[in-house]
Amino acid sequence: MALAAGLAIAYVARSGTNAGNHADINDASTSASGFPTITFGKTVIEQQEYVKAMKTQRAAALNHFKQQYDVSLSSAGWTGDYDGEIPYQWLAKQTIETLKRRHAAYLIGVEQGLVDDDSYAAIVQRMKNVNQGNASAKANGNIVYGRTTFDIDSYISYEVSALKNSYTSNDSNPDMSLSDEDVQAYYDAHDWTLEGVEGKAPLDEIRGNVKAQMRSERYDALVQSKADAIAVTIAWKKLYNFTLQKVA
Repeated sequence: MALAAGLAIAYVARSGTNAGNHADINDASTSASGFPTITFGKTVIEQQEYVKAMKTQRAAALNHFKQQYDVSLSSAGWTGDYDGEIPYQWLAKQTIETLKRRHAAYLIGVEQGLVDDDSYAAIVQRMKNVNQGNASAKANGNIVYGRTTFDIDSYISYEVSALKNSYTSNDSNPDMSLSDEDVQAYYDAHDWTLEGVEGKAPLDEIRGNVKAQMRSERYDALVQSKADAIAVTIAWKKLYNFTLQKVA
């Protein structure tokens, strides 16, 4: 695990976190493939990162339009207008929001000294380092616990989870210190079950679970707040066109 091993990656470019909403620009910075320049603060979002994230959100788009409008995008296509929602544009926006939350989690990791950089290139390099380290360990007859080889999607999922676990396990981090009053109030507001216990589980027996859930929710809120504060610059029309080309 890169975090546990203290893996050091050279600092390249750190996203800015100045408050700001999506900005629509008409820049001339568009690749031959039609992919426009996208920046999160100082971090440039690479085409490969966007495309991979878009593919993971495709199912969310199919589900949204099926549930909301009873439309099968597989047969109806991506360009229809459903009460002002256009599927390929919805997908582009959803992908950007997903990437914002991802980079926000990495930025919190940067602040905690867990990773040095939130850029896609740095993430890929960390994955390669982990894969090479695991391969070397196996070649030397050492036991490698857990997954030994990652692709980029599985590695990002793995690393983002590791960042969250590292942050929430340290009660000295912002919002992770819980008073007895906080815990009691949270416990009172939720239902808790314990195998073999009828009715609501006693707080003394599940205090650890209550704290873990509280910290998880607080961390998720921190990530969302960080994501909302990232200054995003996008040529939306170009991004919409690029997205349509990929899903059409």
